[in-house]
Amino acid sequence: MILKNYPRVLLIAGLFLSVSACKKDKQLELNTIDLGLPSTVSLVYGQEQDISLPASVQNATDAGISLDFSQVENIQVNTSVKLRDQLSRAIVFDKTTGKLHVNSMLLYPNNSVSSTSGNKIPESYKVTVQVSSKSQGIEAKQTFDLKISPAELTIKGLDNQSAVPSAYVLYGDAAAFEMEAPAAWLTNSTWTLENKATLGTAISFVSNKLSFGTNAGDPAKKAEKAYDLIPVLQKDGFTIASRAFKVTFIPQIKFFYGTYYADLNLTILTNSVYIALSNGYLSASPTLYPEQYKSTFSITSIEKNGVAIDNKDGIFGIDEKTGSVTVKKNTTLTQGSYKFTVSAKTTTGLEFSTTLTLNMEQG
Repeated sequence: MILKNYPRVLLIAGLFLSVSACKKDKQLELNTIDLGLPSTVSLVYGQEQDISLPASVQNATDAGISLDFSQVENIQVNTSVKLRDQLSRAIVFDKTTGKLHVNSMLLYPNNSVSSTSGNKIPESYKVTVQVSSKSQGIEAKQTFDLKISPAELTIKGLDNQSAVPSAYVLYGDAAAFEMEAPAAWLTNSTWTLENKATLGTAISFVSNKLSFGTNAGDPAKKAEKAYDLIPVLQKDGFTIASRAFKVTFIPQIKFFYGTYYADLNLTILTNSVYIALSNGYLSASPTLYPEQYKSTFSITSIEKNGVAIDNKDGIFGIDEKTGSVTVKKNTTLTQGSYKFTVSAKTTTGLEFSTTLTLNMEQG
């Protein structure tokens, strides 16, 4: 009896297994979702960024997340590391936040070429994110471009808000400039000049300090000489930060009350003058040589017989354009020696000072 029903049992069992398998297949079907990643993520070297994933991914305790860098050419970035190795360290999924974390300091600016190996970083890093979760019934795959640009160095003592910071140096003065960068960038990094081949031997670059020798500029020390400089910070030969700036050497500037005869290199001072007390007075203009650097003048202090005084009554003044000192006609001043310290701000931004003494006596 049992043997007669055996084929029927097998048929029923087969149908049961088939139905169970179909149900199981339906349970395993995953819905494809959009991760909503940006098509391009742009960072400046040194920046870090978190990239959010959908809530369904963040809430999935069983989420399987993988990052694929196979579309990136796997160049050698140094003797022991390849580019995809660095990508796997720089772009990771943070389980605590449920976000992708990108650290640009572990990578290199795109399109940069190593000065040591000649290898070139691709124009972008193509990153493919793959996600699946059985508990959420989802799966996804999306690729985005990561682009990193070089950072800007700062130069100590210069106006780094300017597009091209500049400095003027007088012949005979020491000229040295310090490059500044965050300490985190300096590990395994080197300093160099991008255009050093065009600058000659007058410049040295040791650590982060760029210095000019005594042979910099015009050999005769009479003409302006400008240097366009591009210091760079490199990692594995790739430039991670740079800054263009200009240094201009100019002749020594003469500033005084008197006359200068350039052809004779002769100076005649008229910086101590006797005038009648209480009368109005207009001094001669000071000499500022070379004249092309002349800009504005101001009085920075006034002394009478060696003691500082104020100008609350506005008796004293100066022509900002010419530097001539003025005294208004008055009845309040008493006789004595009035010394004015005058500042000249040049077109270069450099400032110089000189003095003019007005000896006031009863007329």
